[in-house]
Amino acid sequence: MLFLLGSSKVQSRIKLRESFTGGIEVYPFQELTPKRAELINYFDVSMEELSPVWRRFKNSFWDSLEFWVLPPPVQSFIQEFSLVLSPLLGLIKVDSPIPYAPLSWEEKCKGVKLKDWWKGELKAYCQKLFQGQTVVSLLGKREEELLSFKSASQVVKFEFYKKGKKVMNPQRHRAYALRYIAEKRLSVEEFHRINFYDYRVKDVKKTKKTIYLILEGEGAYL
Repeated sequence: MLFLLGSSKVQSRIKLRESFTGGIEVYPFQELTPKRAELINYFDVSMEELSPVWRRFKNSFWDSLEFWVLPPPVQSFIQEFSLVLSPLLGLIKVDSPIPYAPLSWEEKCKGVKLKDWWKGELKAYCQKLFQGQTVVSLLGKREEELLSFKSASQVVKFEFYKKGKKVMNPQRHRAYALRYIAEKRLSVEEFHRINFYDYRVKDVKKTKKTIYLILEGEGAYL
């Protein structure tokens, strides 16, 4: 099972007590290194002060995940089974040490938007990476379009409703769903048990290989 987590243009410059070393030569998925190196050089990104993804990224999803306060077994689960999209680095892990580079997919390198810069490469790479896997997407539609799910055995997606109306910005909801799955070590067959605050799984819809989990709450806490 693989969880797909989104990028964040909003990033933290916080300096941690621990020092993190690394660089493009040690990032996972080394096949992506040439495109990474070109972007790092183009945007003149400093590789001197690195922070892990879970500390660097700072949007609603990552702030709500609060990875740094999770119990070590929960952190380990998320680290092992999650992949993260990055406009600068393509595809990385939750604990990958990355530079401060607040880029969006709309930024351009040599006249090409980063979403187009990466799309062909990532789609091709996912063909082998997702082969036979259950892929759980916690991405928005724009980032999902960068990937190909053709080789996955099944794809799981979430929809969240508050008082009967679809939640239009569900990043925090996705974070809490991931936390719950990791804490309880749920299998896909047990996802119907997911609950956080006053949100519960109301329905499960299936197509040929896509499972939609519909969660609804009253919005009393979220």
